[in-house]
Amino acid sequence: MIERRECEMLVMTITGGLGAGKSVAARFFQERGAIVFDLDEIARGLLRPGTEAFAKVVDEFGDAIVGTDGQIDRGRLAAVAFATPEAAARLNAAVHPQLYREVVPGLLDLRLLPSQPPLVVLEVPLLVEAPVFAEAADAVLAIAAPEQLRIDRAVAAGMPEADARARMACQATDDERARLADRVIVNGATLERFEAELARFWDEVVAPGVA
Repeated sequence: MIERRECEMLVMTITGGLGAGKSVAARFFQERGAIVFDLDEIARGLLRPGTEAFAKVVDEFGDAIVGTDGQIDRGRLAAVAFATPEAAARLNAAVHPQLYREVVPGLLDLRLLPSQPPLVVLEVPLLVEAPVFAEAADAVLAIAAPEQLRIDRAVAAGMPEADARARMACQATDDERARLADRVIVNGATLERFEAELARFWDEVVAPGVA
C-alpha cells in the first residue's frame, strides 16, 4: 500500500485468474468515472516488432513464434509459453519489467496533474507474478470463481478447453491472489449478484477514498 494525501487520486488494482470476471469489474468502475488500464492490452502493444520485449520474447522462445507478417503470432506464443509453469515464468520475466516501466511512471505523471482523475484502475491478471502492481496501488481487489465455471466462461468466449486449462495451470491460485488483496469478491453466481458485491465494495472502500 502507498500512503495517500487528501485529494489525491485513488489507484486500485483488480486481479483474478482466467474467466474470473476482472473485465466485468473494470467496466463497473469505468462506468463510475475510473480510468482503466488493462495490462494485458498494454503488454500486447509492448510485443510489437522493434521493442525490447519483442526481442526478449523471441530470443526466449525462438523465431518460430513470429508469423510471416513479422509480428509475434499469439497462438504460437501461447502454445509454448503456457505449456509449463516454467515457460510461463520465462515469458513473464521477459515482459513484466518493460510493462512496469510503461505503466508506473504514468501513474506518477497523473499524480502531478493539477486536476487529477479521482480513480485509476489497473487490471492485472498476473498480480502474484508481478507484485509491484500491488505495491503501486492504494487498494487491491481480487476476483475469484470456481475453477470449472472459469473454464466454462473461457470456452464460451472462444478459447479451447485444453488451452484454458493449460493457462490456468500456469497462473497463481485464488488463495495466492487473496494474500495480496484487501478484498476478495467471489463471482460464482449471477451477474446481478456480482455487481451487487462490486457496488458494496465501491460504497465501503472506493467512494470514501475518492470523495
